[in-house]
Amino acid sequence: MNSLLAIVWFELKRIMTPGRAFWWVVVAAFSVVIMLLMTNYLNFPPQARVEQQNVNTLFTIALYYVAPTVSCMLGALLIAAPAVASELEQHSWIYLAVRPNGLFYLILGKYLVAVVWAASATIVGVTGAVAVAGINDQAEVRQPDHKHETVAAGDDRAARREGRFRDRPMTNVIPGIAATGEVWRAMVGLAILSACAYSALFIMLGTVFHRRAMVLCVAYTAAVELFLGFFPAVINRFTIQYRLRTLLFDWTTQSDEFRESPVLDFVASDESAFMQILWLISWIAVFLSIALVSVHLREFTSASETDV
Repeated sequence: MNSLLAIVWFELKRIMTPGRAFWWVVVAAFSVVIMLLMTNYLNFPPQARVEQQNVNTLFTIALYYVAPTVSCMLGALLIAAPAVASELEQHSWIYLAVRPNGLFYLILGKYLVAVVWAASATIVGVTGAVAVAGINDQAEVRQPDHKHETVAAGDDRAARREGRFRDRPMTNVIPGIAATGEVWRAMVGLAILSACAYSALFIMLGTVFHRRAMVLCVAYTAAVELFLGFFPAVINRFTIQYRLRTLLFDWTTQSDEFRESPVLDFVASDESAFMQILWLISWIAVFLSIALVSVHLREFTSASETDV
């Protein structure tokens, strides 16, 4: 345990350098800047008669994508992906490898630091973004229409989805402070889960493919998490984004039109929030296990490719 704390403390001091601190501020400010731009420049025409609950839903989904998704991905990418490559470049790998359980503590220590770095920057950004976002005023939330209680017998998924939203406690009017509080709590929880999951994923990729870790992590994120994560097929269930989106829709209140939209069948699961968290914990354990096995079985060299 002392070895793990020593690595965590050393890595924390390393990320507090001016260069790393600057990127922490950039990641934290990203969500606030996007919400400010949306609040100031997203003007609906008067004839549109957009209800506040639709505006709240729009800002909630937008905040999810800029904070727990983009900000957490970027924070985890900067810290977790080069975990092995940085030690090889600094020729410190051999000193850690000869220590008892040195590589084990190295991977776990860098993982914990990546989680703290990404989660803290995202939570600070979420706090500022919720304060300036358009999630306020009086958001009228109507009770679901009873005409939807009868669902086609063959559409079991739609029936479960309708049941989940009907069982959700709702009042006739949600004050702005309650709406912003709900969104803040949901985003903080998603930020922590996202930081844990993506840090483990990038640690694994950076360990298995340490020579091109940053490039591979960016390519994987774009191809799998962002593209396949929205692909209307079973493959999207094996992405982190699918589980986080399900938690987003479970922990926040959406507008009537969005709750009744069939799009939810393709972008979110009808399982409970506990199952989504269990999925994420299982993947984190798998990712870290692969990374730990890889550093113990593979032979790394600190020599550059041009050395003879």
